[in-house]
Order: sequence, then C-alpha cells, then structure tokens
Amino acid sequence: MRSIPFAVCAHKPKQESTTKTRSHKGGSGRKCSASAWRSWRSWRFHSGLLVCIAVLLFGGCASVYVPPAIDLKPREVIGIVEFKSDTKGDLGEFVTQKFIQSITQDQDLRIVELGDEKTVLEAIGLTHLGPDAFKAIGEKYNLTTVFTGTLDVTEATPSCAFGPGYASFEAKVNARLVARLVETATGATLWNNSARDERTVAGVEKFGHGFSFNAEDPEKAYGDLARSLCRRITHDFRHTTRHKCL
Repeated sequence: MRSIPFAVCAHKPKQESTTKTRSHKGGSGRKCSASAWRSWRSWRFHSGLLVCIAVLLFGGCASVYVPPAIDLKPREVIGIVEFKSDTKGDLGEFVTQKFIQSITQDQDLRIVELGDEKTVLEAIGLTHLGPDAFKAIGEKYNLTTVFTGTLDVTEATPSCAFGPGYASFEAKVNARLVARLVETATGATLWNNSARDERTVAGVEKFGHGFSFNAEDPEKAYGDLARSLCRRITHDFRHTTRHKCL
C-alpha cells in the first residue's frame, strides 16, 4: 500500500517561498515541501476515486433470476421414449435417464417412461413412430406431449492398456444427441435441439465396425459424456441467473 508522503516534510525557515504551512490542533505548524503537499493531495484524490468506482461496479449489482425459456409445467404429464442409439449396450438408456434429470432439475414435472421404441410400437400395434403412432400413444397413455431422441456415435478411436493382471479398453468418442418434444394430437414438433461432445470413455467393446457400451459402472465410465450432452441440449428448460447493475 502506498504510504502518505509526510516523511518528506521538514521544518524549514519561513523565508523559503517553496514551502506551505499546515496547522495541526494541539501542536505547532509543520512545514512541508510543495511537491510533498501536492503528492499527498493527489493520493487522496485517486484513493477516493477508486472507492467510488468500486461502489458503482459492485455495490449496485445483483444476481437476477431468469426463468426457463420453456415452461413445461402446464403440460402436466409428459411421456418419454427411450433414446435410440446406433451403438449396442446401455448408452441410450443411460443418456435418457440423464436427460430426465436435466429437464426436471428446475421444473417439477411428472414423466412417464414408455420404454424403448420397439416396446412402444408393439404396445400400440404400429411399426413406425410417426403421427399416427404419437396419436395412439397419447390416447393409450393419456399424454399430450412426448419426448423422443437419438444418440449417434460418429467416431470412436480405441486405445488399449495392458499390465500384470489387468487390461483396460477406452475410446475417444464423438457423440451427438438430438431430442424433440412432440404433440401427440397432431404429431407436430413443439421443440427440438441437438448437442455434440467428444470425450474419452471406458467400458467400450469393439465388434466389427461398431461399438458396444456395457460398463459395469456406467456413471464412472461415461457419466461425464452423458451429463455434458444433456446439459447442453436442455438449457431451455432450466433457469439461469444474470448480473444486473443499477
């Protein structure tokens, strides 16, 4: 911290024209050089200016709550079909669960998990998930809206590590998640979004030209990938905060 420049003050003869005298209560006048007096006044001015700037920048600012861009609560109950995936294993199911957690993080929703696409189509007696199928889903399960999605793994670069008594297999995965909210009465898309991420995940098995995700601990193996994709794609359903200054 810069000290107040009183140390340069000294008692000097009155006849010197380059000095000024400041009187202090309870004591005799003390003479300081003109340059020291100017330095002290400059220090006071700039210190006060910095305090004013700090008050303006921080004293008048606050965090403001911003509600979700899309409010799902009026829809009461929402169905979800397990996300399709071009990989074998439980990755599609795992990402679907993370998606549900993301959309219900800031909104109190009731979600009906309908199962995978094959199970849903068999239940309504149809073979294709189109407008007729969505209408049948709405009538059978009393739903007005349904979430669907697909998870595509476009690239996977495997890497292996071997040692005494162990072997591990990982892959650098480039994954893309696409989701949409469909109105069951018309089959119209009310909302859609997509997200892409690339991460190294464990619990991957190679088969032919494809990959299988069957980790014993999916959360540890590819939890970060699933959370990242779902948080990016569901930002419309979560609240945010922004700084507002008066």
